[in-house]
Amino acid sequence: MPIYEYICLDCDKKFALLQSFYPTVNDTFCPKCSSGQVKKVISSFSCNSGDKTDSSPPPPRFGGGGGG
Repeated sequence: MPIYEYICLDCDKKFALLQSFYPTVNDTFCPKCSSGQVKKVISSFSCNSGDKTDSSPPPPRFGGGGGG
C-alpha cells in the first residue's frame, strides 16, 4: 500500500496516509481538524532498482600481459 501526502484546505495541516492504490475522497480526512477538504500533493519517492553494479566488485581484467 502506498503512502499519499495531503494538505488540509481548512487548517493547512500537511499529513501522510497509508492508503489503498485508489483512495476516494470519502477515505481521507485531516488528522488535526477532521475536515474532508483535503488535497493530494505531489511528493518525492524512493525505489530500489535491484541494480548491484554500484556495490559489486569490478570485473577481472584479462589479456595484454606481455611479459619478457
